[in-house]
Amino acid sequence: MTRGLLLDTHVWAWIGNGILHPDPALVEYINDAGQRDMLFLSSISLYEMANAHKRGRLDLVGRTLEDWFRANLRKPGVRILEISPEIALQTGRLPSGFHGDPGDRLLAATAQVESLTLVTHDKVLLRYGKQGLFPALRARRKKLAS
Repeated sequence: MTRGLLLDTHVWAWIGNGILHPDPALVEYINDAGQRDMLFLSSISLYEMANAHKRGRLDLVGRTLEDWFRANLRKPGVRILEISPEIALQTGRLPSGFHGDPGDRLLAATAQVESLTLVTHDKVLLRYGKQGLFPALRARRKKLAS
Protein backbone atom coordinates (compact mmCIF):
# COMPACT_ATOMS: atom_id res chain seq x y z
CA MET A 1 0.00 0.00 0.00
CA THR A 2 1.32 3.42 -0.90
CA ARG A 3 1.16 6.54 1.18
CA GLY A 4 -0.59 8.54 -1.52
CA LEU A 5 -0.48 9.70 -5.11
CA LEU A 6 2.29 11.60 -6.88
CA LEU A 7 1.01 13.52 -9.90
CA ASP A 8 3.21 13.77 -12.96
CA THR A 9 3.45 17.36 -14.18
CA HIS A 10 1.20 16.85 -17.20
CA VAL A 11 -1.46 15.16 -15.07
CA TRP A 12 -1.46 18.12 -12.69
CA ALA A 13 -1.86 20.46 -15.69
CA TRP A 14 -4.73 18.35 -17.06
CA ILE A 15 -6.51 18.43 -13.70
CA GLY A 16 -5.97 22.19 -13.35
CA ASN A 17 -7.30 22.83 -16.84
CA GLY A 18 -10.24 20.44 -16.49
CA ILE A 19 -9.07 18.09 -19.23
CA LEU A 20 -8.23 14.96 -17.25
CA HIS A 21 -10.14 12.03 -18.77
CA PRO A 22 -13.04 11.30 -16.41
CA ASP A 23 -11.98 7.71 -15.66
CA PRO A 24 -14.20 7.01 -12.62
CA ALA A 25 -11.66 4.86 -10.77
CA LEU A 26 -8.80 7.34 -11.24
CA VAL A 27 -10.96 10.32 -10.33
CA GLU A 28 -12.00 8.48 -7.16
CA TYR A 29 -8.36 7.71 -6.28
CA ILE A 30 -7.37 11.35 -6.81
CA ASN A 31 -10.33 12.74 -4.84
CA ASP A 32 -9.75 10.28 -2.01
CA ALA A 33 -6.04 11.13 -1.85
CA GLY A 34 -6.88 14.84 -1.78
CA GLN A 35 -9.36 14.36 1.06
CA ARG A 36 -6.72 12.49 3.07
CA ASP A 37 -3.94 15.06 2.38
CA MET A 38 -2.12 12.43 0.36
CA LEU A 39 -1.96 14.09 -3.06
CA PHE A 40 1.60 15.10 -3.88
CA LEU A 41 3.53 17.13 -6.42
CA SER A 42 7.27 17.12 -6.78
CA SER A 43 8.82 20.58 -6.67
CA ILE A 44 10.29 19.70 -10.09
CA SER A 45 6.73 19.99 -11.48
CA LEU A 46 6.61 23.69 -10.60
CA TYR A 47 9.84 24.20 -12.51
CA GLU A 48 8.58 22.16 -15.49
CA MET A 49 5.31 24.12 -15.60
CA ALA A 50 7.14 27.47 -15.51
CA ASN A 51 9.45 26.41 -18.34
CA ALA A 52 6.61 25.01 -20.46
CA HIS A 53 4.69 28.26 -19.99
CA LYS A 54 7.72 30.39 -20.90
CA ARG A 55 8.16 28.41 -24.14
CA GLY A 56 4.47 28.75 -25.03
CA ARG A 57 3.86 25.01 -24.65
CA LEU A 58 1.28 25.32 -21.88
CA ASP A 59 -2.26 26.66 -22.19
CA LEU A 60 -3.38 28.10 -18.88
CA VAL A 61 -6.90 28.81 -20.12
CA GLY A 62 -6.52 32.59 -20.04
CA ARG A 63 -4.81 32.79 -16.65
CA THR A 64 -1.36 33.96 -15.67
CA LEU A 65 1.03 31.33 -14.37
CA GLU A 66 0.85 32.93 -10.92
CA ASP A 67 -2.95 32.73 -10.87
CA TRP A 68 -2.88 29.16 -12.17
CA PHE A 69 -0.40 28.12 -9.45
CA ARG A 70 -2.37 29.92 -6.75
CA ALA A 71 -5.64 28.23 -7.76
CA ASN A 72 -4.19 24.75 -8.21
CA LEU A 73 -1.97 24.68 -5.15
CA ARG A 74 -4.96 25.57 -2.94
CA LYS A 75 -6.91 22.47 -3.91
CA PRO A 76 -7.64 20.16 -0.99
CA GLY A 77 -4.86 17.80 -0.02
CA VAL A 78 -2.22 19.01 -2.51
CA ARG A 79 1.22 18.92 -0.95
CA ILE A 80 4.58 19.76 -2.50
CA LEU A 81 7.52 17.43 -1.94
CA GLU A 82 10.95 19.00 -2.12
CA ILE A 83 13.87 17.14 -3.65
CA SER A 84 15.55 15.61 -0.61
CA PRO A 85 19.07 14.15 -0.49
CA GLU A 86 17.48 10.67 -0.42
CA ILE A 87 15.49 11.38 -3.59
CA ALA A 88 18.54 12.82 -5.35
CA LEU A 89 20.59 9.76 -4.38
CA GLN A 90 17.82 7.42 -5.57
CA THR A 91 17.95 8.93 -9.07
CA GLY A 92 21.44 7.43 -9.35
CA ARG A 93 20.17 4.02 -8.29
CA LEU A 94 17.59 3.75 -11.04
CA PRO A 95 18.28 0.99 -13.58
CA SER A 96 20.84 1.59 -16.29
CA GLY A 97 19.16 3.13 -19.31
CA PHE A 98 16.24 4.45 -17.25
CA HIS A 99 14.37 7.46 -18.61
CA GLY A 100 16.73 10.19 -19.82
CA ASP A 101 14.50 13.08 -18.70
CA PRO A 102 15.83 14.40 -15.36
CA GLY A 103 12.32 15.44 -14.28
CA ASP A 104 10.97 11.95 -14.87
CA ARG A 105 13.96 10.44 -13.05
CA LEU A 106 13.14 12.66 -10.07
CA LEU A 107 9.47 11.65 -10.19
CA ALA A 108 10.37 7.95 -10.23
CA ALA A 109 12.85 8.37 -7.38
CA THR A 110 10.29 10.38 -5.39
CA ALA A 111 7.67 7.66 -5.85
CA GLN A 112 10.18 5.08 -4.62
CA VAL A 113 11.55 6.99 -1.63
CA GLU A 114 8.18 8.29 -0.45
CA SER A 115 6.23 5.07 -1.22
CA LEU A 116 3.82 6.87 -3.55
CA THR A 117 1.86 5.75 -6.60
CA LEU A 118 2.86 7.80 -9.65
CA VAL A 119 -0.06 9.00 -11.78
CA THR A 120 1.23 9.53 -15.31
CA HIS A 121 0.61 9.17 -19.02
CA ASP A 122 4.30 8.68 -19.78
CA LYS A 123 4.70 5.29 -21.47
CA VAL A 124 8.25 4.78 -20.22
CA LEU A 125 7.28 5.47 -16.60
CA LEU A 126 4.22 3.24 -16.92
CA ARG A 127 6.39 0.42 -18.28
CA TYR A 128 8.73 0.68 -15.27
CA GLY A 129 5.69 0.75 -13.03
CA LYS A 130 4.48 -2.53 -14.56
CA GLN A 131 7.93 -3.99 -13.91
CA GLY A 132 7.46 -3.22 -10.20
CA LEU A 133 9.96 -0.38 -9.83
CA PHE A 134 7.19 1.75 -8.27
CA PRO A 135 3.39 1.68 -8.34
CA ALA A 136 1.90 3.62 -11.27
CA LEU A 137 -1.56 4.51 -12.55
CA ARG A 138 -2.29 5.53 -16.13
CA ALA A 139 -3.95 8.88 -16.70
CA ARG A 140 -5.39 10.18 -19.95
CA ARG A 141 -6.64 13.54 -21.02
CA LYS A 142 -10.00 14.25 -22.58
CA LYS A 143 -10.12 14.27 -26.33
CA LEU A 144 -10.27 17.88 -27.37
CA ALA A 145 -12.74 18.98 -30.02
CA SER A 146 -11.05 19.91 -33.29
